[in-house]
Amino acid sequence: MSAERQIVIVGAGHSGSKTAAALRKHGWTGGITLVGDEVCLPYDRPPLSKAVLLGKKTVDQCTFYPQSWYETNNIDLRLGSAVSRIDRTKGRLVLASGSELSYEALVLATGSTANPLTVSGAGLANVWPLRTPDHANAIAGTLSANSRLVVIGAGVIGLEVAAAATERGCQVTVLERADHAMGRSVPSAVSDTLVAVHRTRGVEIRFGVEVSALIGDEVVRQVQLSDGQTVAADAVVYGLGVRPNVSLAADAGLSTDNGIRTNSYLQTQDNQIYACGDVCSYDSQRYGRPVRLENWRNAEDQADTVARNLLDQRVAFDTVPWFWSNQFDLALQVVGLPSIGIRTETQTIGNSRLFLSFDPADTLCGASAFGTIRDIAAPLKEYKAVLACSYVS
Repeated sequence: MSAERQIVIVGAGHSGSKTAAALRKHGWTGGITLVGDEVCLPYDRPPLSKAVLLGKKTVDQCTFYPQSWYETNNIDLRLGSAVSRIDRTKGRLVLASGSELSYEALVLATGSTANPLTVSGAGLANVWPLRTPDHANAIAGTLSANSRLVVIGAGVIGLEVAAAATERGCQVTVLERADHAMGRSVPSAVSDTLVAVHRTRGVEIRFGVEVSALIGDEVVRQVQLSDGQTVAADAVVYGLGVRPNVSLAADAGLSTDNGIRTNSYLQTQDNQIYACGDVCSYDSQRYGRPVRLENWRNAEDQADTVARNLLDQRVAFDTVPWFWSNQFDLALQVVGLPSIGIRTETQTIGNSRLFLSFDPADTLCGASAFGTIRDIAAPLKEYKAVLACSYVS
């Protein structure tokens, strides 16, 4: 692409803002427009469920760059600007305001949306998901000694919120309809270890329960279960998974299937349009299937790959997945895709636990560890390197 051409990025979240930064880092001197429907500066989401809830960071400290950075780097940042339509024939976007933006190359970093809580009473006060700085501030404001927090969903966010709230002195109950925690991410052996730690620290976790309603006047007071039991609550946080924001791409005729489908270069079937981050479902040669990942590392790495491919470097994306979660004073680290494993081996490292996952061919497909960073960081780095060299479907 010639330097005078315009690259437009839809989605001013993690992957979108990092794509803009990577374009400048790798030498792009042409136009960059970054469009986002949120009104706040692009921010780092992981600290919201940890440092912000614990009072160690403000939400303002979670932004990736100050406003001046976008100005200095000649990035046209348009916040509070939803995109209504992609006109692929004319190479332009139609915004909700009615204005239009032309592009020579387009990056879709539209991210994901939290699945809603749809039971009766979900609109009561003090009921939130945890996706935005406003959510984090509101939740943090309810975390005080002996306040009663109910967390619906024992995924990563649910357990992180439970840990932070417990450290703040709250009485925490986690409700999960499945039979173990983090079912989409880790084997049950890993889940059991995390749950045991939470219970030791005072968190009540119930599995196989269904929430039927939230009860209160204007503010939530109780969570009602399908069996008729109730759980007292001063606040409720729910984490019911997310869904990729594919409607803009689908309406433009782009292929979508659990995300926006791309090749290994993160390019859609339209050569001028790329996707990255939570919304991207890319062709993985390593796993022999489309893969979509929802984590910090993936957002960073795909942003860099998209930027380089926009500069005609032709870099295939097929890194070994890696994510982490901090809960209490311990860390969970996961490399590869242990979720596709059918067998798990467990090892002890110091005071920590290591879990090796094997696929149906009895090939190592992932490794997980939970414990202190001192114990687990080096072994997980080694297994990541092993997977990078050996695991190809």
